[in-house]
Amino acid sequence: MISIEPMTPAHFPRVAAWMSEPGINRWLTSEWRGRQVEPSTLAIACRNKKSRIHVITSDGVEVGVVGLADIDLDDQTAMVWYLLGAASLGGKGITSEAVGQMCRFGFGELGLSSIYAWIMETNVGSRRVLEKAGFREVGRIRKAAKFDGVLVDRVYFDRLASEA
Repeated sequence: MISIEPMTPAHFPRVAAWMSEPGINRWLTSEWRGRQVEPSTLAIACRNKKSRIHVITSDGVEVGVVGLADIDLDDQTAMVWYLLGAASLGGKGITSEAVGQMCRFGFGELGLSSIYAWIMETNVGSRRVLEKAGFREVGRIRKAAKFDGVLVDRVYFDRLASEA
């Protein structure tokens, strides 16, 4: 069973370790990419009113993170982001289910109308996560993110509350 729960201080060390792992870190936004993430930084992120960060559990075991960032209640939009703590868990639908649950939270609890995400064009697994969670590709910004030192396109996806 997959579930999400709000991240608490007890989660900070594990999540910081996942976000600092080079195999995960290289896919993150530039504010996190290439950096060692400290638990105290996550504490600050959790206090940001424009963010909601949840831990993903699978059968009671913490396996990843899903969050909403840039929450704009006036325009009723936010960006979803996610990571899986262990590559061995990939391909099992865990992250797609967690993203779906986060969208239901955003649409239901926060009253959002639109949730978007972006991925680096080379991130095939992340594309699959979003498509399985009901997102559709809506555009791209060329050469807008660095992956292993090379500029690649950002591919944007969205999901509307009316499509949920």
